[in-house]
Amino acid sequence: MTALNLSVHSNPYKLVRASFQSQRISGTGRECWFVGNLARPSAFSGSVQFTVKFKNKGEEWQWINDHSSHKDGEVCFQTLDPISSRLSVYLQGLDGMLQVVPLVDDSTGIKNGPETSLWVLTSPIEAGQPQKSAFLTIKLGLPKMFTRWFVLARISRPWLAPRQGNGQFSLSEDAVLASFMRCDGLHLVLLAISLDKVLTVFKSDERGNVIVFARNDRLVQKKITVVAAVAKSFESANAAVFDHARMIVGTADYRLSEEQRKQIAKLLANVDQRKSEQWHDSFTYCTWNGLGRNLGEQRILDALKILAKNGLKFTNLIIDDNWQSLDSYGYSAHDRRWTDFEANKAGFPEGLKSTLTEIRNANAHIQHVSVWHGISSYWGGTSPSGDIAKRYKTRQVKMQENGFESVTSMTVVDAEDAYRVYEDFYKFLIDAGISSVKSDTQFFVEHLENANDRRRFITKYQNAWTPAAVKYFDNKVSTPLPINKLCYTVRNPDDFFPHNPSSHTWHVFCNAHVSVLKQHLNMLPDWDMFQTNHVWSGFHAAARCISGGPIYFTDEPGKHDLDLIDQMTAQAATSRIVLRPDVGKTTQVYAGHLEPVLCKFGTYWGPDGIAGSAILGVFNLGYHPLSEFLSLSAFSNIQPNQACVIRAHTTGEISRRVTLHDDTPAILLNLPQWSYEILTAFPLLSFPIPNRSSTTQQTTVAQNTEIAILGLIHKMTGVAAVKRVETKLLGDDE
Repeated sequence: MTALNLSVHSNPYKLVRASFQSQRISGTGRECWFVGNLARPSAFSGSVQFTVKFKNKGEEWQWINDHSSHKDGEVCFQTLDPISSRLSVYLQGLDGMLQVVPLVDDSTGIKNGPETSLWVLTSPIEAGQPQKSAFLTIKLGLPKMFTRWFVLARISRPWLAPRQGNGQFSLSEDAVLASFMRCDGLHLVLLAISLDKVLTVFKSDERGNVIVFARNDRLVQKKITVVAAVAKSFESANAAVFDHARMIVGTADYRLSEEQRKQIAKLLANVDQRKSEQWHDSFTYCTWNGLGRNLGEQRILDALKILAKNGLKFTNLIIDDNWQSLDSYGYSAHDRRWTDFEANKAGFPEGLKSTLTEIRNANAHIQHVSVWHGISSYWGGTSPSGDIAKRYKTRQVKMQENGFESVTSMTVVDAEDAYRVYEDFYKFLIDAGISSVKSDTQFFVEHLENANDRRRFITKYQNAWTPAAVKYFDNKVSTPLPINKLCYTVRNPDDFFPHNPSSHTWHVFCNAHVSVLKQHLNMLPDWDMFQTNHVWSGFHAAARCISGGPIYFTDEPGKHDLDLIDQMTAQAATSRIVLRPDVGKTTQVYAGHLEPVLCKFGTYWGPDGIAGSAILGVFNLGYHPLSEFLSLSAFSNIQPNQACVIRAHTTGEISRRVTLHDDTPAILLNLPQWSYEILTAFPLLSFPIPNRSSTTQQTTVAQNTEIAILGLIHKMTGVAAVKRVETKLLGDDE
């Protein structure tokens, strides 16, 4: 063990302290930071562990690990050597059945070289049988020299969630994305591609090997595909695998007819992108938690009246689940089945169109009304005795026993009639005054057990739904699945559960990590609705403002935090809008949910004319206060020579001038348990201000004056209100 002498520095810079729900905390003593230099052995690449020993005056030396939950720290010396083009350097024991192809991709600029190496791994998978899929299990290998790992796992059919570890690679769920941080500072990222009725995921074995598991529903032999990349940062390797995956998917045969391709191309050409942005930027009310399952026309109208009385005027309204006509009113949604396009008579006696007319007559600010529906029917399927079953062909399908709660089989509209049912249903909705849909349960098709049903439903339902959604609603659609070429709103992880205290920090953590995948897909992440008058409301509001996606609130009528809503939104001409930056995601994928570190996720906003501003959400997810020094390097997309100031949203405090090359941290951030802060790094614009002598009238150039454009300072992401910046230095006569 080597002892390192540390020099102590009192903090000579502005402190930023923030706490949950704007409650300030006082300092408990002198904050200091300690500095020491650790020499790097020549050409050494690897990791070293460290800990801290301290003493108070008159006391014995003590180990800090004995007084906190912190474990030893680790420093990784990143390799100075070029990244190898041989995957076997990073994975041990690749199965001989795998064909490994190193890539030079001229279309993306990604190539094997000093910064990134990229490979595609393929293997044949046998043809399936009429009622039975073919399965393949193959060893990808044992990752070498890693110190931490991270995956996005399929915790259920519709939802992904992060899993992390720093020991043996071990999974209890299937994963689609895996990353390994090596002790030489490199990152190995693996992406499983599911395509053309071949499902591909990662598993692990008892020795920590990465295992590829695949299912082929086709009646012909196909191939599995995995993309691998190694780079000096996770983001670089992650971007590399997704760039190539998009190319693979973009050239795949989706079995669209030429007529369907032309139809979709024509529809896409007519989409008004400006109106689409207005849709995504609008503050939206959803009925789900606020009004509950007992939906009806009068209940909705009464709620909107109370919301307007409280000054809450919004453009978009989502009428969530339970407006439909169903054949059973049991406790579980999986016991209920769809009977008719029309709304249920008990809650909407005059029909959906009449309700929409009443809503718009009383609420001129509401421009768009959306309704929830399932992709094929309802949670329990389609009623065999309903009007829908009389008009369209239905089919009894078997569900996987481990996939769909207690449902083992259900009746649904057959794939042959998928196109017709969407055409007719969406025509009905448009005629009623609906301008958007929340299309749920799209994961249903993967719950199907029999290979024949999977072949019939998966592609046909997607090919029927996509043109219908574009034709009738442009891209004003919320869906669990992404769609090529149009930017749709797509749900991120699991639901918001207002009455489950343990769910709130996990919800934010999970969303931030899943966005490292969805940032590379053509979608806006929907972090789900939330309530503003709630003990966790500030926590959720801050996370959603940084997410880059839409913001839906689901307050009980009359129970609102108007100040919090004002921090989240800005007042446009007729309604409230949200200030959306780019897609926000975690900046530290390998840190676990309850590790004693602050959870950070970042985003960016760059208007025309100037360098953009980086936004960093910082959350204490744990049960104890945490403090961290933060430098400008914690923010994303900061240019090497850019000077900035950092502002804290909850306190309004502003740091000194900082750069990436500073020897001292920018700020010290103290966060109590379950608290948050939003930090924005604003670039400084430099202006040479001339000095004019009053006696000689001679002009000399003074030191540059620097300014920062802060945007709307009382908003969580107020810099996103800045659309364009033009600067001009005025003369004496101007």
